[in-house]
Amino acid sequence: MYVCEWSITSAVVDEFAERLPGGDKETDWRVSWLPGRALTKDQAIAAMELVELLYDPTHRDEAAVRSAVAAAAERLSLRPVDIAATLSERHPPR
Repeated sequence: MYVCEWSITSAVVDEFAERLPGGDKETDWRVSWLPGRALTKDQAIAAMELVELLYDPTHRDEAAVRSAVAAAAERLSLRPVDIAATLSERHPPR
């Protein structure tokens, strides 16, 4: 994951987060897979961590991944099952 002042991108999956230009509020971040939701930078990072955790094939310790997914989902006030459903719609199996 690459975190900059204005964007967060992933080398794992084609999702991104961006800070809105001219924004001065704490919730000026938007994430591609959570359209219409205003987020803090910490929440945007959590959302991008979730994408990488769920789509990076190098993660082998499933218990650790489940724990990290649960922690990141909590930071977003989302249920892991809802996150999985949303992302599976955006990234259907090939």
